[in-house]
Amino acid sequence: MAEPARPGGAPDGDDPVLTHAMMIAALNQILGECGYDPVPDEEPPATGDNAADRLIEDARQRADGIVAAALETALRYTDAALDQAARTVQSARRTLAGAPPAPAPVELAPMPAATDLGRTVGETWLAAATAAGVYLPVAGPVAAQTLGVYAACLHDAAHATPADVDAAYRIGLEVVALGIGRPEALPATMAVVLDHLADGDELRPPARQVAGAFAAGFAAALQARTLAQQESLHRATQRAAREFQLALHDSEARYRRLAFYDPVTGLASKSRLVQRLQQAGHGGHPGRHVGVCLIDLGGHAAVCEQFGADGGDHVLAEVARRLQVLARHPDYLLARHGGQTFAVLVQDSGGIAHLAELAERITAALREPASLPGTGLTADLDAHVGVVDVPTEGLDAGRVLVDAEIAVRQARAGSSGWALYDPQPADPVRGGGATAVAGLVTGPPTYQPIVKLSSGRIAGLHTRMAWRHPHLGTLDLGRIGQLTGDRETTMRLAGSLVDQACRQAMQWDGGKKGPFVGLDLPVHQIGYPDAVELVREALAGSGLPPKRLHLHLSGIDAVPAGAHSHTVLAALAALGVRIVLDDFGTGPSSLAYLRDLPVHGLRTPASLLHDNPASAEADRDLVAGMARMAHALGLTLTVHGVDDELRAATLVGTGCDGAQGLRYGAPTTPHQVPALLRRTGKLVPVPGRVAS
Repeated sequence: MAEPARPGGAPDGDDPVLTHAMMIAALNQILGECGYDPVPDEEPPATGDNAADRLIEDARQRADGIVAAALETALRYTDAALDQAARTVQSARRTLAGAPPAPAPVELAPMPAATDLGRTVGETWLAAATAAGVYLPVAGPVAAQTLGVYAACLHDAAHATPADVDAAYRIGLEVVALGIGRPEALPATMAVVLDHLADGDELRPPARQVAGAFAAGFAAALQARTLAQQESLHRATQRAAREFQLALHDSEARYRRLAFYDPVTGLASKSRLVQRLQQAGHGGHPGRHVGVCLIDLGGHAAVCEQFGADGGDHVLAEVARRLQVLARHPDYLLARHGGQTFAVLVQDSGGIAHLAELAERITAALREPASLPGTGLTADLDAHVGVVDVPTEGLDAGRVLVDAEIAVRQARAGSSGWALYDPQPADPVRGGGATAVAGLVTGPPTYQPIVKLSSGRIAGLHTRMAWRHPHLGTLDLGRIGQLTGDRETTMRLAGSLVDQACRQAMQWDGGKKGPFVGLDLPVHQIGYPDAVELVREALAGSGLPPKRLHLHLSGIDAVPAGAHSHTVLAALAALGVRIVLDDFGTGPSSLAYLRDLPVHGLRTPASLLHDNPASAEADRDLVAGMARMAHALGLTLTVHGVDDELRAATLVGTGCDGAQGLRYGAPTTPHQVPALLRRTGKLVPVPGRVAS
């Protein structure tokens, strides 16, 4: 028989080691039923000679005494309750033939038959347990024999001197462990035990103690089993809850995937595209822009007609793979907009030039035919891209997509394969100017440092943007205006250039003392008041401090003389921007006229200087004279095109304010500028670079 423990030591408190072992055994049984590992059954440490060991041993003895006293008190209360229960049972038996008893609060099991009808105590006990609904996992004869042994042990414990309550407590545990664990079986079990322990109708005190200890063990085991079942149910509930949460998460993920992603291409769906556009319109920075490239795939319908839906799906998947190669940046969202249309959302657009470069790469990537598996054939792809660039403030997702569809129709009418949305497209019957700019491709902007010669550090950056024409080659903004004479086109391109430069400068440094950005602007071609208005809108939209925007105008000879030129320059200066006359000294000019203009600086090309070291001294005197003249008029002087060390050395000591050229840094992309600005030392020559 196992050695379960009772909650406490022997009543007389003479065996503290036995009490410790009993407590460990009871704890291990509870831990085992709850699914936990048992604690090691170690013997208490031997009492030593030192003071610490004596204190520990004294505390252990006091604790054992307290436990023994508590058990004795519990047994007394149990004895009284059992005595009252015995008297009630005996009284009820004497009056069985009388009036029917009052209805019990619970339905009790039938009383067992008397033991003098040829049945043993074990068989009577088994019959009572079976009548209470108990099912034992062993054969009937074995169970009856085991219960008979338990009854004999209880009888021996009651007749021992003193009564062996420990054995009775352990038998109560063993009975529950055997399988008699239903609360309904307790009345019948106690009736059998009381009948077996009673001396006729009298229940002696030792028998009451034994019966009480047996009941205590039965109740403790039943409570432990109930707690274990509750713990098991709790764990099962938690496990089911976790599994339900995982299943719910997986289900939500599948539904979200179906709702926001296209099953054919794996790209985002139109719903996802609209959602991201709406999110960009809420809480966005006032100067932030988003761009959309809408791609219409021509020839897809013909593939579906000839090769079925599977062939069409293969072409769509191939297009999606090519677009994923082009748009790997996290700011890009690829989506399938419709049956044969795709969309690329640029969440932080770098401006029209950025989107134009992306549209150019898209058309080039989709120009190659797509193979059709299993046929050995290829399908020609004819893609047209519509480009839209809008600020996030006040963004209307539906309006943006409609504008993109309009731009796609405009792209179909052109020859470049893509088109920027124009709310007022050029009239086809309009002459020369409209046709001259058809097919323009915007190149990426470049930024070249302008160095302050007194410190060798970067004071600003000069931005340039070029447009590629299929027949005329690379054109700048001034050349486009000269060739086309189309003021509206020139103004639109100039507006995009100024807006992008201002927003880019704010990304580098939003403070008032950040590096300025200088750009070439053909004000005389745009005219007044449009030139002033586009500069005002760019400053307001980006938040750039006006003093950080330098407008490089063509030389004095290119600025119309008279009241009109004063009006244009005065209006620009009133905005707070700095006006710098470019290429000063290369054409006819009037110093008196220069004195009256509202300008802030001059730029002169390094081509005025010679390549011969022998002329370095004369060149130095020339630059020094120009610097003194500029300073006398309250202007600054910057020399651009300084590409070699000879010209850089010529500028030393001349009083020139700034310099620009390959000697101080090559034109770079917007993403490389922050690293350039973080340099703490002076800019050094670029090895191997010469003037282009």
